Amino acid sequence: MNPSPRRNLFREAVHLGWGGAKENILPGLALWVVGLALVICYYRFEPVALSFDLIGDLKDRTSPWFAMISTAIFGSLVPWLVGALFLPKEKRLPIRRVPLLFLFWAIHGWQVDKLYELQSVVFGSELKTSTIFFKTVVDQFLWSPFLATPQVLLFYLFSEQDHSSRRFKLALQRKSFLQRLIPLLLTNWVVWIPSVALIYLFPLPLQLPLMNLILAIWCLIISFFAKNA
Repeated sequence: MNPSPRRNLFREAVHLGWGGAKENILPGLALWVVGLALVICYYRFEPVALSFDLIGDLKDRTSPWFAMISTAIFGSLVPWLVGALFLPKEKRLPIRRVPLLFLFWAIHGWQVDKLYELQSVVFGSELKTSTIFFKTVVDQFLWSPFLATPQVLLFYLFSEQDHSSRRFKLALQRKSFLQRLIPLLLTNWVVWIPSVALIYLFPLPLQLPLMNLILAIWCLIISFFAKNA
C-alpha cells in the first residue's frame, strides 16, 4: 500500500528540516561558543559584569522602547547592512522591505521581553538547573512553535512576495503553511535550544540584549534557509 500524499509531504518537510538543521550545526556552534563565552565573562570578570549591568540598567529604565528598538535594529538593519556589504546583489535584501521588517521586529522584541518577564514571575530568577530547564522548554516548545516561528515565517513569506496579498496566497497554495513551518522549526531548534538555555543564565535585564546578538546572526540564517526551502 502506497503512503498517503499527506504523509509523503510530512516526510518531505521533516527531511528538508533535518537537512537544514545539519547545515546549521556549525553556525549554531559558533553562536553557542559566543554565548558561553559571554556567560563566563559576566560571572568571572567584574569589569565585564559592570559593563553588562550598565546595559541592563539602561534596558530597565527605557523599556519597552529599548526592547523594541534594539530588537528592530538587530533583526532588520544589521542583517540588511551585512547583506549590502558582503552578499551578491541578487541575494541582498531590498531596502524597500526594511521599514516593515523594522516594525515587525520591534513588535517581536516587545513580545519576547514580555515572555522573559512572565517566565521570571512564574519560574523565578534563580540560577538552578530546573529553572533554566523549564524556561527553555516553555520558550522552545510552546512560544516558538505556536507563536514566534509562525509569525516569522508568515511575515518573511509576505515580505518576499513584495507585500502582495495575492502572491502571498499563491505561495501558500504552492507550498502549505505546515510544509514551510516544519523545516524552519527543526532548523530553529538546532540553533535556539542551546542558545536560549544560555540566555536564561543571565539576569532578566540582560536576557533580551543577549537574544538580540544571537538574533542578528540568526536572521541571516533564516534569509538563506528560506530562499533554499
